[in-house]
Amino acid sequence: VPMVMQVATLRSIFHVMREKPRITTIHSYAACGEVLELLAESRLPGVVLHWWLGTPTQTAEAVRLGCYFSVHPAMLRRGNRLGGIPFERLLTETEHPFGDRTPGFRPRPGQVATVENALGAMHGRFPEDVRVQMWRNLRSLVATTLVGGLLPSEIRGHLAAV
Repeated sequence: VPMVMQVATLRSIFHVMREKPRITTIHSYAACGEVLELLAESRLPGVVLHWWLGTPTQTAEAVRLGCYFSVHPAMLRRGNRLGGIPFERLLTETEHPFGDRTPGFRPRPGQVATVENALGAMHGRFPEDVRVQMWRNLRSLVATTLVGGLLPSEIRGHLAAV
């Protein structure tokens, strides 16, 4: 799809999201700059950047714009992609294991232990503390977007408990 059409589509989605806020995940492969320009223009809360490959300067801009970043095991193998991202803006990615082709790895959604262990080592925290922080980060994201009422009661209960 031509970039012009992708930009127009994303701009129209952002317009709808101004009226009906939602948490949204954006995959910006080969278009980090364009995505950041649209985010700066729209000023939308609740954006989670999926498989973020931006430069350190772009990462700093995404953080300034209030973005969160989903982290999965493959990102941990790609150098220091997480260096400029505040711990309070990270979320573990629960659907990624289906893309993990590690030999002997049995993919199941929700497998986040690898990421929790790695983030714990990076930030000097126990994996259990990382899990609690990820719930706090999600709670913050939900509060920013005002979408708590759209979540199942069980999830709202978890968010209230952290």
